[in-house]
Amino acid sequence: MNVQPQQQPPIAQAIPAQAPLAQWETEADVLGLQDEHRQLYKILRGHHNFNQQQCVKLRAEGYSSLSDLVNWKYKNIRSLLENLSNRPSTRGGQYFGDKRIKEQESDQYIYFAEIDSEIEKDEAADKPDKFKYSLWSKWEESIYLYLDSIIGKNGAPLSYVIRKELDQWTEWNNLDRKTQQIHTTSLEGCAFNIDSKRVLTLLKEFCLYTEAETWFRNIKCGRQAMKALQVHYDGPS
Repeated sequence: MNVQPQQQPPIAQAIPAQAPLAQWETEADVLGLQDEHRQLYKILRGHHNFNQQQCVKLRAEGYSSLSDLVNWKYKNIRSLLENLSNRPSTRGGQYFGDKRIKEQESDQYIYFAEIDSEIEKDEAADKPDKFKYSLWSKWEESIYLYLDSIIGKNGAPLSYVIRKELDQWTEWNNLDRKTQQIHTTSLEGCAFNIDSKRVLTLLKEFCLYTEAETWFRNIKCGRQAMKALQVHYDGPS
Protein backbone atom coordinates (compact mmCIF):
# COMPACT_ATOMS: atom_id res chain seq x y z
CA MET A 1 0.00 0.00 0.00
CA ASN A 2 1.40 3.35 -1.09
CA VAL A 3 1.35 5.99 1.61
CA GLN A 4 1.44 9.53 0.29
CA PRO A 5 3.68 11.80 2.30
CA GLN A 6 1.79 14.48 4.12
CA GLN A 7 2.25 17.93 2.67
CA GLN A 8 3.55 20.53 5.05
CA PRO A 9 1.28 23.54 5.44
CA PRO A 10 2.70 26.58 3.71
CA ILE A 11 4.71 28.86 5.91
CA ALA A 12 2.95 32.14 6.36
CA GLN A 13 4.87 34.94 4.76
CA ALA A 14 5.32 38.03 6.83
CA ILE A 15 3.79 41.06 5.17
CA PRO A 16 6.14 44.00 5.43
CA ALA A 17 4.61 46.85 7.31
CA GLN A 18 4.17 50.01 5.28
CA ALA A 19 5.74 53.16 6.64
CA PRO A 20 3.11 55.56 7.93
CA LEU A 21 2.44 58.55 5.73
CA ALA A 22 3.98 61.83 6.74
CA GLN A 23 1.54 64.50 7.87
CA TRP A 24 2.03 66.53 4.68
CA GLU A 25 1.33 63.44 2.54
CA THR A 26 -1.96 62.78 4.33
CA GLU A 27 -3.02 66.38 3.88
CA ALA A 28 -1.93 66.41 0.23
CA ASP A 29 -3.99 63.26 -0.41
CA VAL A 30 -7.06 64.88 1.14
CA LEU A 31 -6.57 67.94 -1.07
CA GLY A 32 -5.97 65.74 -4.13
CA LEU A 33 -2.62 67.39 -4.90
CA GLN A 34 -0.48 65.96 -7.69
CA ASP A 35 2.76 66.79 -9.53
CA GLU A 36 4.20 70.26 -8.90
CA HIS A 37 1.23 71.22 -6.68
CA ARG A 38 2.14 68.30 -4.42
CA GLN A 39 5.85 69.16 -4.60
CA LEU A 40 5.27 72.73 -3.42
CA TYR A 41 3.07 71.50 -0.57
CA LYS A 42 5.81 69.06 0.44
CA ILE A 43 8.46 71.78 0.44
CA LEU A 44 6.37 74.24 2.44
CA ARG A 45 4.98 71.74 4.98
CA GLY A 46 7.78 69.20 5.20
CA HIS A 47 10.84 71.41 4.83
CA HIS A 48 10.06 75.03 5.67
CA ASN A 49 7.61 74.25 8.50
CA PHE A 50 4.68 76.23 7.10
CA ASN A 51 1.52 75.21 8.91
CA GLN A 52 -1.54 73.90 7.12
CA GLN A 53 -3.41 77.20 7.41
CA GLN A 54 -0.55 79.10 5.78
CA CYS A 55 -0.46 76.67 2.85
CA VAL A 56 -4.22 76.89 2.42
CA LYS A 57 -3.96 80.69 2.44
CA LEU A 58 -1.30 80.72 -0.27
CA ARG A 59 -3.38 78.38 -2.41
CA ALA A 60 -6.39 80.66 -1.97
CA GLU A 61 -4.27 83.59 -3.18
CA GLY A 62 -3.41 81.64 -6.36
CA TYR A 63 0.03 80.34 -5.39
CA SER A 64 -0.38 76.58 -5.47
CA SER A 65 2.41 75.16 -7.65
CA LEU A 66 6.18 75.39 -8.01
CA SER A 67 5.91 77.34 -11.25
CA ASP A 68 3.89 80.03 -9.45
CA LEU A 69 6.84 80.83 -7.20
CA VAL A 70 10.02 79.40 -8.73
CA ASN A 71 11.07 82.63 -10.47
CA TRP A 72 10.11 84.99 -7.66
CA LYS A 73 12.82 87.02 -5.98
CA TYR A 74 13.06 87.04 -2.20
CA LYS A 75 11.80 90.62 -2.02
CA ASN A 76 8.64 89.61 -3.94
CA ILE A 77 7.92 86.67 -1.65
CA ARG A 78 8.63 88.77 1.45
CA SER A 79 6.28 91.49 0.18
CA LEU A 80 3.47 88.97 -0.41
CA LEU A 81 3.84 87.33 2.99
CA GLU A 82 4.07 90.67 4.82
CA ASN A 83 0.89 91.79 3.06
CA LEU A 84 -0.95 88.64 4.08
CA SER A 85 0.40 88.89 7.63
CA ASN A 86 -0.79 92.47 8.01
CA ARG A 87 -4.38 91.69 7.04
CA PRO A 88 -6.86 91.45 9.91
CA SER A 89 -8.26 88.00 10.59
CA THR A 90 -11.67 89.18 9.39
CA ARG A 91 -10.16 89.68 5.94
CA GLY A 92 -8.39 86.34 5.79
CA GLY A 93 -5.16 87.41 7.45
CA GLN A 94 -2.60 84.72 8.21
CA TYR A 95 0.73 85.35 9.93
CA PHE A 96 3.88 84.43 8.02
CA GLY A 97 7.46 84.72 9.17
CA ASP A 98 10.84 83.81 7.68
CA LYS A 99 12.95 83.65 10.85
CA ARG A 100 12.97 79.84 10.89
CA ILE A 101 14.03 79.63 7.25
CA LYS A 102 16.87 82.08 7.89
CA GLU A 103 18.03 80.05 10.88
CA GLN A 104 17.89 76.70 9.06
CA GLU A 105 19.43 77.79 5.76
CA SER A 106 21.08 81.11 6.52
CA ASP A 107 23.96 80.70 4.03
CA GLN A 108 21.64 79.77 1.13
CA TYR A 109 19.17 82.49 2.07
CA ILE A 110 21.90 85.15 1.97
CA TYR A 111 23.34 83.71 -1.25
CA PHE A 112 20.03 83.92 -3.14
CA ALA A 113 19.31 87.39 -1.77
CA GLU A 114 22.71 88.59 -3.03
CA ILE A 115 22.03 87.15 -6.49
CA ASP A 116 18.69 88.96 -6.61
CA SER A 117 20.47 92.17 -5.67
CA GLU A 118 23.08 91.73 -8.41
CA ILE A 119 20.44 90.96 -11.04
CA GLU A 120 18.73 94.26 -10.23
CA LYS A 121 22.00 96.10 -10.84
CA ASP A 122 22.62 94.45 -14.20
CA GLU A 123 22.34 96.70 -17.22
CA ALA A 124 21.41 95.49 -20.67
CA ALA A 125 24.36 94.37 -22.77
CA ASP A 126 25.22 96.14 -25.99
CA LYS A 127 22.70 95.49 -28.74
CA PRO A 128 23.74 92.94 -31.37
CA ASP A 129 24.80 94.16 -34.80
CA LYS A 130 22.55 93.81 -37.81
CA PHE A 131 22.22 90.27 -39.06
CA LYS A 132 24.94 88.98 -41.40
CA TYR A 133 24.79 85.51 -42.89
CA SER A 134 28.58 85.15 -42.82
CA LEU A 135 28.55 85.81 -39.06
CA TRP A 136 25.48 83.69 -38.23
CA SER A 137 26.96 81.73 -35.28
CA LYS A 138 28.49 84.82 -33.72
CA TRP A 139 25.30 86.82 -34.28
CA GLU A 140 23.12 84.07 -32.76
CA GLU A 141 25.31 84.02 -29.66
CA SER A 142 25.10 87.82 -29.37
CA ILE A 143 21.28 87.54 -29.38
CA TYR A 144 21.38 85.11 -26.45
CA LEU A 145 23.82 87.31 -24.51
CA TYR A 146 21.72 90.42 -25.09
CA LEU A 147 18.44 88.78 -24.07
CA ASP A 148 20.23 87.21 -21.11
CA SER A 149 20.83 90.72 -19.74
CA ILE A 150 17.14 91.76 -19.86
CA ILE A 151 14.63 90.60 -17.23
CA GLY A 152 11.26 89.54 -18.64
CA LYS A 153 7.76 89.72 -17.17
CA ASN A 154 8.23 86.32 -15.47
CA GLY A 155 11.25 87.57 -13.53
CA ALA A 156 13.65 85.44 -15.57
CA PRO A 157 16.19 86.59 -18.19
CA LEU A 158 14.43 87.22 -21.49
CA SER A 159 16.63 84.57 -23.11
CA TYR A 160 14.24 81.96 -21.68
CA VAL A 161 11.95 82.71 -24.64
CA ILE A 162 14.49 81.28 -27.12
CA ARG A 163 16.15 78.75 -24.83
CA LYS A 164 17.45 75.50 -26.26
CA GLU A 165 16.97 72.13 -24.59
CA LEU A 166 19.61 71.15 -22.05
CA ASP A 167 21.90 68.26 -22.86
CA GLN A 168 20.44 65.01 -21.48
CA TRP A 169 23.53 64.49 -19.32
CA THR A 170 23.26 67.90 -17.64
CA GLU A 171 23.32 67.74 -13.84
CA TRP A 172 20.52 70.07 -12.74
CA ASN A 173 22.02 70.73 -9.30
CA ASN A 174 25.25 71.91 -10.92
CA LEU A 175 23.48 74.70 -12.81
CA ASP A 176 23.53 78.22 -11.41
CA ARG A 177 20.25 79.79 -10.29
CA LYS A 178 20.02 82.07 -13.34
CA THR A 179 20.27 79.11 -15.72
CA GLN A 180 17.67 77.20 -13.70
CA GLN A 181 15.33 80.18 -14.02
CA ILE A 182 15.80 80.24 -17.79
CA HIS A 183 14.92 76.55 -18.08
CA THR A 184 11.94 76.46 -15.67
CA THR A 185 10.05 79.56 -16.78
CA SER A 186 6.83 78.64 -18.58
CA LEU A 187 6.65 78.94 -22.37
CA GLU A 188 2.97 79.73 -22.31
CA GLY A 189 0.62 82.13 -20.62
CA CYS A 190 0.14 85.89 -20.53
CA ALA A 191 3.65 86.79 -19.32
CA PHE A 192 5.27 84.57 -21.95
CA ASN A 193 3.14 86.10 -24.70
CA ILE A 194 4.30 89.58 -23.69
CA ASP A 195 7.95 88.51 -23.52
CA SER A 196 7.69 86.64 -26.81
CA LYS A 197 6.33 89.71 -28.61
CA ARG A 198 9.19 91.76 -27.19
CA VAL A 199 11.72 89.24 -28.51
CA LEU A 200 9.99 89.27 -31.90
CA THR A 201 10.20 93.06 -32.04
CA LEU A 202 13.93 92.94 -31.26
CA LEU A 203 14.57 90.26 -33.89
CA LYS A 204 12.74 92.36 -36.47
CA GLU A 205 14.92 95.33 -35.53
CA PHE A 206 18.16 93.35 -35.84
CA CYS A 207 17.12 91.72 -39.12
CA LEU A 208 15.45 94.71 -40.80
CA TYR A 209 16.37 95.01 -44.50
CA THR A 210 18.42 91.81 -44.37
CA GLU A 211 17.80 88.42 -45.94
CA ALA A 212 16.98 86.95 -42.50
CA GLU A 213 13.65 88.76 -42.11
CA THR A 214 12.30 86.68 -44.98
CA TRP A 215 12.33 83.55 -42.84
CA PHE A 216 10.02 84.84 -40.10
CA ARG A 217 8.02 87.55 -41.85
CA ASN A 218 4.62 85.98 -41.08
CA ILE A 219 5.49 84.59 -37.65
CA LYS A 220 3.93 86.27 -34.61
CA CYS A 221 5.96 84.57 -31.86
CA GLY A 222 9.53 85.47 -30.89
CA ARG A 223 10.42 81.88 -30.00
CA GLN A 224 9.09 80.56 -33.30
CA ALA A 225 10.87 83.35 -35.20
CA MET A 226 14.22 82.39 -33.69
CA LYS A 227 13.55 78.72 -34.41
CA ALA A 228 12.80 79.58 -38.04
CA LEU A 229 16.20 81.27 -38.35
CA GLN A 230 17.94 78.33 -36.71
CA VAL A 231 16.20 75.79 -38.94
CA HIS A 232 17.27 77.72 -42.04
CA TYR A 233 20.83 78.71 -41.14
CA ASP A 234 21.72 75.59 -39.11
CA GLY A 235 19.73 73.19 -41.29
CA PRO A 236 20.40 71.51 -44.64
CA SER A 237 19.62 74.71 -46.57
